[in-house]
This record gives sequence, C-alpha cells and structure tokens, in this order.
Amino acid sequence: MKQSSSKFMGPLILSKNSELTDLSALYIAEVLSKVDTDHSHITKLKLSHTKMMDKAGLFIGEALLNNPSYPLHKLEFKGVNLEESGLHRILEAINANKHLSQVHLGLVSDYGLQTMSELLASNTSLLKLEFSESKLTLIINKMFK
Repeated sequence: MKQSSSKFMGPLILSKNSELTDLSALYIAEVLSKVDTDHSHITKLKLSHTKMMDKAGLFIGEALLNNPSYPLHKLEFKGVNLEESGLHRILEAINANKHLSQVHLGLVSDYGLQTMSELLASNTSLLKLEFSESKLTLIINKMFK
C-alpha cells in the first residue's frame, strides 16, 4: 500500500486574506523554523494586504534568523505595516538568509527608510527590494510643504 506524502515545496500565497493576523504569522514562523529534513519547504511567502502588523515581522524574521539556510526566495508584505520593530527584524533576516532575493517590505516610514539603508548597506544577496511609503509619512510630508 502506497503512503501519501506530506511534502510541500512551492509558493504559499495568503494575500488578501482578511482573517490573517499576527497570530497567523506565529504559525507560519513555526514552519519556517523547522530544519528541512524531508526537502519540503515554502519557496515564496506572500502575506500582502492582510491584518498582519509588527508581530508578523518579529515572528517571521526571528524564524528566518534562527534558520538562515531555509530556502525562502521571495517574501511579500504589500500593504502591511510592519512598524519599526517588525521591519527591523525582517531586515536582519534578509541579511542572514542568503536565499532571500526578492522582498516587498510593505508600508515603510521615514524611520524605516533610514533603517533599511543602514541594515542593507552591505547586503549582496538581495536582488529586488520593494516597499510603499506609509500614509503617515505622506500626510506629514504634505503638512510641511
């Protein structure tokens, strides 16, 4: 009798899922923290336009920091505000995980832009970096024009 395989390899697209929160990121981080013993892994993780916030960045970033050889190639947070702490941890993970070559960091503030420039200055593995300016930054910029 043939046993079914529980192996998974490929993209995990959870974008535009209004049910996903920071707690969901904790479960995703658990998957990313596992040592790949059976060659199953997520290659692209799309978490765009969800209710995730700073804890998502902390949980997922920490998992990738603790498992820097995890073969995740693309990470996407379009429309998500990871705030300062979550953004910082994701940036640290980008530097630690040399497989991560394409990232969308979501909504980034002026402070986040400064943090990006400092933390990614010596990164050589990142090929594509995208982000959006946070609405708060746009409002503040309009006020001082």
